[in-house]
Order: sequence, then C-alpha cells, then structure tokens
Amino acid sequence: MQCRHHSFRDIRTALSAVCSLLCATSCATAPPRRAVAPLPLPPELAAYYDYPHTPHQSTAQLLKTQRAFTESLVRFPLSAAGFEPTEPVVEFEWFESRKAGRRPAILLNPILGGDYPLERGIARFFAQRGFHVALVHRKTLKISPDQPVEHIERLLRQGVVRIRQVVDWMETNERVDATRLGSFGISMGGIASVVTAAVEPRLRCHVVVLAGGSIADILMTSRDRLLTKPRARYLAANHLDQQMLERLLRERIKTDPIRLAPYVDPQSLFMVLALRDRTIGYANSRRLWEALRRPKHMTILAGHYTAYLYLPYLKHISLRFFRDRLGA
Repeated sequence: MQCRHHSFRDIRTALSAVCSLLCATSCATAPPRRAVAPLPLPPELAAYYDYPHTPHQSTAQLLKTQRAFTESLVRFPLSAAGFEPTEPVVEFEWFESRKAGRRPAILLNPILGGDYPLERGIARFFAQRGFHVALVHRKTLKISPDQPVEHIERLLRQGVVRIRQVVDWMETNERVDATRLGSFGISMGGIASVVTAAVEPRLRCHVVVLAGGSIADILMTSRDRLLTKPRARYLAANHLDQQMLERLLRERIKTDPIRLAPYVDPQSLFMVLALRDRTIGYANSRRLWEALRRPKHMTILAGHYTAYLYLPYLKHISLRFFRDRLGA
C-alpha cells in the first residue's frame, strides 16, 4: 500500500473548498436599503477628534521583501491635543505593493489583542493583489481594576487620532493614490473602523467584520472569558454592581460606534455579522447594523472565533468590495 503525503498547499486548497461550501450553505447576504445621506459631523465632535497637524519625521525599518510586495515597520510620534496619550508612538506595518504607479491603500484595524498573525495574512492577501496596506498596532483595550472608566475613553480617543495620523502618512506617500483609501477592521478593529468612518472622510469605504455596539452593551453582556473575567475583577475592586458599571460606561464613553453611526454613510460600508457570536453578541451586531441604517451585509453561521473558517471567503468578498469602490 502506498502512502501519499499532502503538501500544505493541498491542505489549504481543500480547506478553502470546504469553506466555500460552508459559505454557500450558511451565509445570508443583503443589499443596503435606499440611500440615506449621513448627518454632518457636529463641530464639537470634529474638534474632539482633532489633533495638531504638525509634520513628524517617521522611521521605516524594512522587515521582509516578497516578490509582490515589501513589509516595513513605520513609527512616528502621536500628536495629541486635550489629553495625555498612554501610547505616545504611532506604529504600523506597511505592506507596499510592487505594482507600478500610485496604488489604492487599505488601513487595517486589528482585533482586541495579540501579535497580529491573522491580520498579517489578510494584509499580505491584499498586497499580493495590488493594494498597499497599513496594519495599525495598538495595545489591548480592557477594563483595568486600577483605572477609571475614563481610561477606556482615553484609549479609544487616541486610537482614532492614531488612525487619522496613519491616513496623513498614506496621503503624503508618493506610492499611494490618496483618492483611493479604505479600511478593513475585525472585532474591536471593526468598531474602530466604524468610529473612524464618521470622522475621517479620506477613507472612502470600509469592511467591518464582527463588530457591534454599544461598547457598554458589549462589555456588560459578553460571555467571552476575555471580557467577563476583567469585568468581574473591576466590579469587585471598585465595589460596584453591574447596573452601576453599565451606567458609568454609558455616561463616560463618548467614542462609541452607536453614538457616531448617524455620521457614517451606509453606502460606504460592507458588514459581516456572526449569528452565534458570544463575544460581541449577535444582538449587539444587529444593533450597530440598524444604527448604521442597514448597510450591505452578510450573516454567517458561526461564532466569534469559528468565523475563522470563513476567512478565505471573507477575504475574496472583501477584495471584490474594495475593487468595486477603489479599483486595483
């Protein structure tokens, strides 16, 4: 009897085929409703997410050279006005397509924590197909027992400023077509993409995967241990009950996708919701989708983590969306 050894490429191809079959049988897509213009951003909100627009000298460290693209690590100082930044350096990985001419670019907002292996795979997928990609780094956002609720808002606000400064950098890069910029965000990164869509008009379109709102609803209803354990520690350390903490979160978190949803153009969005999401919560994902006036979306029969099985399909459908909106 002969044994046949399967290569990684064979296994990956088989998995992609299985995932395509899954998507064909367990996805539901829906077009957006009739076009509704977003509300103009109020001056006070525009000022809240503004920052000193001073030029900074960035540093770029080449990490890897591929046939279709290069990978570099870019750093420069964060410009902050009205608050003390906890992360004073903007840091992102730059995946630059080798295709000639000015190319469209995608700003990639990562999940809640980790070392970005999932996001690097997505960035390389888009870079291989002619898009530049900026994978923005940020630290884990969580409820810390020794920090007030306002600390969460400070992290969220500086995250918006960080993203906008990366857009500044892309806009002045000679290899980037500044009229063709978009964003891709997963989980917390998807929430960041929605918030940024309200305040950063240079990003023309957005793929938002496994996001939800409000942040208070997510933090108080999530059944994921990554959120339930720090929530329990915060309640015990600060002698609060759940109702008191929920009230504080609703009062003091301003950088919230539900709050900023009226200022987002639903025609610029493509959303992916997971029916069995216990981390964000399907009800919270639907709530955000409704607040955004029902943009084009797809619902998958998966949880927050098992949605990874759909990744090959999600990458391709996102690529199609970006090509339709930005070209490539």
